[in-house]
Amino acid sequence: MYVLSLSTFLFAAFEHYPSNPAAVGSGLLNVNIYAHAIGVFSDPASVTAFKKRNVAISSGKRFGLNLLRHHSTAIAQPFKKGFIAVGASFLGDKLYGETIWCLAMGRSLSDKLNIGMGIMVYNLQIKNYGSASSVGINIGWRMELNESLRWRGIWRNINRPTIGKSKDAIPQVIVSALVYNPIPKATLVMEWEQDTSYKSRLKFGGELKLLPWVVIHTGHASYPGQTTAGFEILYKQLNINYAVSSHSHLDLSHWFGVGLTIR
Repeated sequence: MYVLSLSTFLFAAFEHYPSNPAAVGSGLLNVNIYAHAIGVFSDPASVTAFKKRNVAISSGKRFGLNLLRHHSTAIAQPFKKGFIAVGASFLGDKLYGETIWCLAMGRSLSDKLNIGMGIMVYNLQIKNYGSASSVGINIGWRMELNESLRWRGIWRNINRPTIGKSKDAIPQVIVSALVYNPIPKATLVMEWEQDTSYKSRLKFGGELKLLPWVVIHTGHASYPGQTTAGFEILYKQLNINYAVSSHSHLDLSHWFGVGLTIR
């Protein structure tokens, strides 16, 4: 489909995945180490981290481009025999839009191993040229190595979905991350991300709880080099997040999110 190829010359369809500001501020992480409901899009195993119902919204604009405006919402909740989350995300404008619907499910296999699966429905709309849809499957795992060190993994679009008459491939990404807590109020993360079509990226970052109600995030991602920062305000069951990321050739990207834990 020639129009689809032309419209996505600057970026592949569904390359920009929903993410919560805390993960963005910590180095554009894929792993959802802070248990924000928006994180289940990219990290389905993180649904097992929610001990209470969590509702979240996130929005922003990437690289200062209206075409890359994004809005997401999700709700995650535990059940007696497992965990479940649903979400919806929209990126684009009236001319070009990408919508992702997410159903994530997870289970605890043991005290040290949790797994999750996400069923993703991708829908692409181009004004005057119609729409196309596809289904992708994400899997993830969370392993506790010891009291302060954990291993997280993600395989996005394991079924290699394509979209449109031209069979454009939706990005397939493999992620491995180590999460370390040197002290109770600090978290450090090292993440390796491999898009099967491009060079791998290394990401470093973390968080520090300055006060009982203030958390700061910072990080860096390679290829291309992007530095990130953000903060989180905690008030009872409410958290408010903001994050910003730089780019060596493009304008700043901004994320804003709100989460609510319902006890």
